[in-house]
Amino acid sequence: MYGAFRRECLHEAVMGRALGPILDLMLKPNYIRHPDEFFFPTLACNSRLRLPGSCLHSPAPMSEVNLNYLPSLSFGKTTPVPHLFANKFHADYQPEAYDEMEEWYFQRVAAEIKSGSYNRRMFDPNIYAERLCSRYHI
Repeated sequence: MYGAFRRECLHEAVMGRALGPILDLMLKPNYIRHPDEFFFPTLACNSRLRLPGSCLHSPAPMSEVNLNYLPSLSFGKTTPVPHLFANKFHADYQPEAYDEMEEWYFQRVAAEIKSGSYNRRMFDPNIYAERLCSRYHI
């Protein structure tokens, strides 16, 4: 799992007593397939929990990804998008998507190793600085 969280938020999320029931529910065996992917976004996007660094405005998921279901995607058209990423694929569920993303990733890494830097035309960190959660948080 990848994320940017404040230290105080992580401490409260993992060690805090108030969130214990939520954590217990999410970590029940076989209850949620990827509890880590559910736990931290749930906390980070729930301003009522008042965790340090949590978002004050949580946009609807479709406004964040602006994509339809994966089978309708054409990776050749979306790989230049600077904010494209895949959190997790399961080889037994969508092997073609996994293969395409893996190839794209290793081509990008090889180019970065060769040039000594990332492609600034293909990756703009300002996209992340302008996100609601980056600008408006507790």
